[in-house]
Amino acid sequence: MTKNKYSLKILILLTFMLQPASATMDYILTYYIPVASELDSNLTVKDGMRLHKAMVYTYYSEPESAISSITKKYTIYTPHIGKESAYMRDYDVNLANIKGLNVELLDYGSKECRVVMDSSKVVSTYSPEVLEKVLKYVKKATKLNMKEHKINCAFKEITASKVVKPSTLPKALNIEKSAFMALDKYTSGVAHAPFIYSIFYPLGYSDDGKIAYIEEYDTTPAALVSITTYVQDLVTDKIIWKDEYNLDTPIGKNDIEDFWKKKKNSIGQKLNTYGIKPFNRAQFFSKNYFYKNQNFSLTSSDTSSFHKDWGMKFLDNSVIRLGTKNLGMKTIDSHVYKDEHLIARKAIGFIPLGKSDRVAVVVANVHRGWEGPPHNLSYDIVGASLKVGFK
Repeated sequence: MTKNKYSLKILILLTFMLQPASATMDYILTYYIPVASELDSNLTVKDGMRLHKAMVYTYYSEPESAISSITKKYTIYTPHIGKESAYMRDYDVNLANIKGLNVELLDYGSKECRVVMDSSKVVSTYSPEVLEKVLKYVKKATKLNMKEHKINCAFKEITASKVVKPSTLPKALNIEKSAFMALDKYTSGVAHAPFIYSIFYPLGYSDDGKIAYIEEYDTTPAALVSITTYVQDLVTDKIIWKDEYNLDTPIGKNDIEDFWKKKKNSIGQKLNTYGIKPFNRAQFFSKNYFYKNQNFSLTSSDTSSFHKDWGMKFLDNSVIRLGTKNLGMKTIDSHVYKDEHLIARKAIGFIPLGKSDRVAVVVANVHRGWEGPPHNLSYDIVGASLKVGFK
């Protein structure tokens, strides 16, 4: 045997000897995943899903792999299909490959070892009913994977917080007084009707910075019903879901009650999808908000220009700022307007999100009334961090 061949054998032997005892080289990993019974199956039917034993070739595998792989992409390859169905060659059949779903093995080899299935931060396009069913199959597959690979650890499931109970009628948050005071110069001058204004109902919030709320719009003089439910991301300030409820004829004096009877279940399911939990008791702080020894306040500034056709000024832009004496100030909202007939825009207060360092700032907007005063008063919600971004 030559010296070079002998050295090569020693190197190969040492390579295998130095591998961790828990790892396997050059390995076929098997694990179960949930798949649709058929590629285009209706997942809402009883037999729409099944468990499939997946097999992957890997150079390196540990017990954790058999658990965490359940949420990975798993594609099919069908070389016989025509060009019209070529997309199916890379079709992901794993129903558990859902954004935000996490399944992992923790503290393996210790008495505290556990397999955790966390669906609390799931973002899915599935309907709530289908998502619930998929997660049940993920749980079944995970427990089967534990059994197959002899992982004798505890199983723990973390789910999203439950949301507004369907029987709970939303309670309006009294923010009108603050809005009327901040925008007093734009009132109609009529005591019982200073504005045509919306009623604001906070529903709940999520731990990752979302808020859900309802605005019941005053449609005077038409006296119709217009109620919209929103889910808003307070990090980006984008509306990520909304549901509009409009009737051509008025229901009566209890519009919100009749609306809630019809919509409570579908709204509750949607809030659950976004991990939104109800406010224990929503609070509103006008002007100032104290948080961790800091006194936060809001300022509003804008510019406007005269429109001859309407004989009045409309806003060109609006800027909302948040600050404290110690931290400084920052801009939390800025808009430029064109032909929107917006007369005024003021930040009027804060809605805390539990103990979070992110708050919802309420901004009141005044749009010109159809025939002049009383003008229309509605609200925007702006998210703001109480920790970062100050200068």
